[in-house]
Amino acid sequence: MNQWIEGDVVVSGLPLHFYRTGGTDKPTLLLAHGFSDNGLCWSRVAREMEVKFDLIMVDARNHGQSGRGICSSDDLADDLAAVISGLNAAPTFALGHSMGAGTVAGLAARHPALVTKIALEDPPWAENPGVEDDATADKRREGFRKFLESVSDMSDEAILAMGKKQHPDWSDDEFPAWIQSNRQVGSDALTGMKYRDWRDNVAKIQCDTLVIHGDEDRGGMLKKAVVDRLIQDNECFSAQHIPGAGHNIRREKFELYMKAVQGFFS
Repeated sequence: MNQWIEGDVVVSGLPLHFYRTGGTDKPTLLLAHGFSDNGLCWSRVAREMEVKFDLIMVDARNHGQSGRGICSSDDLADDLAAVISGLNAAPTFALGHSMGAGTVAGLAARHPALVTKIALEDPPWAENPGVEDDATADKRREGFRKFLESVSDMSDEAILAMGKKQHPDWSDDEFPAWIQSNRQVGSDALTGMKYRDWRDNVAKIQCDTLVIHGDEDRGGMLKKAVVDRLIQDNECFSAQHIPGAGHNIRREKFELYMKAVQGFFS
């Protein structure tokens, strides 16, 4: 971390914070985190891959040290495009988890010239896709709001204890950034966000795309039926199942995850 670059790309007055491992002679790999994480939640992956890649870890809007403001999933995709362009990093590889996986898919759909390959770690894509209704979105937002309020009143030690109880398979290296990130989520993080029909973006993706999915009975969000449909609907898609992992695949089965990711991007 001591050698990593840190800074902001400012878009229409909004700072988008990033961390970068550096190395102009290496291919660039952009990393997009999930909801309530931040860019440094990719640190373990970055340490593993920085020898061969110049990694850019972005704090999404309303997360980490990036600016705040109501936004849609398309806005988040455009934010990534702005970071890539602002850092002269195009064309780049891109990897996203959960919310970040959906954002990377949006990036590839809306800005195809900026990416050459993408990998998606358990995107939150439903078996029966469609635009989320207001009542469902409001209920989901309220659940996250209550969680974030509870975290704000807890000590770091209490959050760590909670995290280890919820995620016993995570390495100790995962928790410092995770504790910090849960304290940095802005109040507008979910205000403009709704689950959208993922088919809209999937149909527009033209680059090689790897979908990494875990086990449904361990909390994996991406069902096998959706994976099969993705591969059927777009010949650019391939899939890698990581057995024994749930939603946080890289944190639960790190070695298998890294093998899949490094093999795809090499």
